[in-house]
Amino acid sequence: MADPRPQHRTVPAHMRQSLLNTPTEPFPGAANAIYGKRGPQRAAPDYAARKPLSSPPESLADHIDDTLSHVDLTASQKRALRSELLRMCRDISFIRCVGEQAHGSGPHSATAFDEGRPLA
Repeated sequence: MADPRPQHRTVPAHMRQSLLNTPTEPFPGAANAIYGKRGPQRAAPDYAARKPLSSPPESLADHIDDTLSHVDLTASQKRALRSELLRMCRDISFIRCVGEQAHGSGPHSATAFDEGRPLA
């Protein structure tokens, strides 16, 4: 049905469409408000982002940020070093190396003591 409201005579017919009849994309669901198409996403801009050394680190990236906050580097150098360290942490050979070195220490190692007796 045509829009019954009066229109200006010089407006072309194709521009007289009401905004109420404009099609919109379908609602993707409530989860996309938090998770987006590719997983969890922070709000942008994220003014409440974790600042280095403000709270205990919760991820490898937080640990790396805390460590880099102690080093006197330029912003671009810190960014490059952070991305390189994160790339290294995703490398499976690095993860194996850390696991092998940590295997000999910890609460269940042969050097741990239980009530004064060495565990065997």
